[in-house]
Amino acid sequence: MLLLVPILVSVGLILNGIRLRGRLRRLDTVAASGRPVDPAHVFLVAEGVRLSDAARRAASNHARRERLLVLDLVPADLTVERALDVARMVDTRTYRADRSAPGRGAFQALLVHADLLERVGITQREGFSPVELVDITTRLKRHAPTATDLAVVPGLQAARDDAAMRVRVQQRAYACTPASLYMPYAPHIGTFIGAQISQPVALVATALFWFQPFFVCAGRVPLAPRDLIRSPIVRILGLVIFVVHSARAGRRAKAAGLPADPAKAEARRRRQETAAWYAARARHVARLREATSAECPWCGSAELSVRVRSRDLEMGKPGRFRLDGCEACGHVFLNPMITPDGQDYYERDWRDGFAAETAEHARAREAAADQARAELLRPYTTPRAWLDVGTGHGHFCNVARAHWPATVFGGLDLSDAVDDAHRRRWVDTAHRGELSQIADDLAGRYDVISMFGYLERTRYPSEELDGAVKALAPGGYLMIELPNADCPAARRLRAYWAGWDVPRRLHFIPADNLLAALEDRGLRPIAVQFGPALRPGDLTRALGLLIQRVAPRRRPWLDPARSGPGPRLLRVPLLLASIGPFLLAALLDRASRSWQAKGERSNTYRVLARKES
Repeated sequence: MLLLVPILVSVGLILNGIRLRGRLRRLDTVAASGRPVDPAHVFLVAEGVRLSDAARRAASNHARRERLLVLDLVPADLTVERALDVARMVDTRTYRADRSAPGRGAFQALLVHADLLERVGITQREGFSPVELVDITTRLKRHAPTATDLAVVPGLQAARDDAAMRVRVQQRAYACTPASLYMPYAPHIGTFIGAQISQPVALVATALFWFQPFFVCAGRVPLAPRDLIRSPIVRILGLVIFVVHSARAGRRAKAAGLPADPAKAEARRRRQETAAWYAARARHVARLREATSAECPWCGSAELSVRVRSRDLEMGKPGRFRLDGCEACGHVFLNPMITPDGQDYYERDWRDGFAAETAEHARAREAAADQARAELLRPYTTPRAWLDVGTGHGHFCNVARAHWPATVFGGLDLSDAVDDAHRRRWVDTAHRGELSQIADDLAGRYDVISMFGYLERTRYPSEELDGAVKALAPGGYLMIELPNADCPAARRLRAYWAGWDVPRRLHFIPADNLLAALEDRGLRPIAVQFGPALRPGDLTRALGLLIQRVAPRRRPWLDPARSGPGPRLLRVPLLLASIGPFLLAALLDRASRSWQAKGERSNTYRVLARKES
């Protein structure tokens, strides 16, 4: 079995080399230009990077011709590792057209249109650090999702390579996907393991790893790394350099006179503010709940039974919770319900606070699901005005624009994330509050209303359905997506089914109940989907919740005994030991996907209904 490891490493190196080379070959190279730089084009340049006047003219002409608002300028003389970093981060085939792709590039220099720079709120100055350019590139891509690209610029000289700075750039770029930091070093580990069984095969894997940079970067590729000849030596020491500098990056950066990492300073400030906020409320968590209900909030039946007991496994906030199920109608609900202040307490830091960046990254990865949601309307209507309720930062609207470019999208949310969605121009109009509160003001204005991850988080879902009926024009469509608490995963995984999301999800409405409620309000269901709405990965997410329960990540609201050195030290070996179980869980999730998509086994269902009059 171990003999397969170096064989798989060899095959992986070949396939990955082909993939990376293809990405670099598709990089555009800007042509020289004698036209002056467009006055609206602003250049943000990292410290140590040299950008000649000729390079500025060429980049400006390229951006003007391609109608770009953001152009990441890639030096042709990047080091091998930084060139490979660009290829790993950016799929050059789809980057510009992919509205959900994170902003990535070489982080050496950026051309930005002045109007966009002002809209995003970035101040031009000299000498940005590459780490700052990571954050800036991410923000700019969100505000110009289809007008951002990257290209190789002759005459642009890269900054002197520094291992400490590269580690900091990597850590910032992969902050939401930390596993990506270590993937380039997987061949080292696999080859070492395989060498204990078959040295000849391991030598082949080592040779492939040694010469991979020549295959990726040499020849018909617009980059010409200045250290290509000595790249094998640099790469073979890469793992050691990464480990050493990961542990000592801050101290080495200070010794080298590098600027402080503003992202880390801002994160530290936010952690301190959040810790103070939670410390002030730590003794009052019990007050965030209402009285226990003896009746089902959907049908009024008193036949209740305990479905699940759980903690807040996702965020680790204090409290024990219970989900009760109604024996009469099947409705599942949080009992006792949390108060509005409790909702603020448990929702805080998820979409607009401590974990906001992680949550937004996770939401952006649902682009395929958003495309399916947008296309569900295709056979029935061409939407004129679409309101996405619970829109957050507007990710769905951003994706749906590619499918319905003439549609006017509105967004509604309780948090100020919807204002950010408007600044990004992902939504055309922004509304704050619950739909039931402002439905009278929106009466008849929208011919499509969507609710994804919204209805189950509201205190009174029936009132939200009433609001949707008011806001819909006659003949309009309502699209709702909800977790399916009757799925096999919910029954077998119990508290570790990620769909519960205790205590943020308050109601779990069976499909039959929702369909009956829609018909009672004059909405005729025309499509009910289970399999197409499936969100794969139940086992993988359950394992992640289990690890978070045993060895939680450091959070400002956790008891020091649970987030101190002991659990943090335990987390590292636990994560290493869970690699095998995670791979097995992922394989089982993939193997069972077709089974879960049959009948009503899906963990999610989707309904499309039409307002008759």
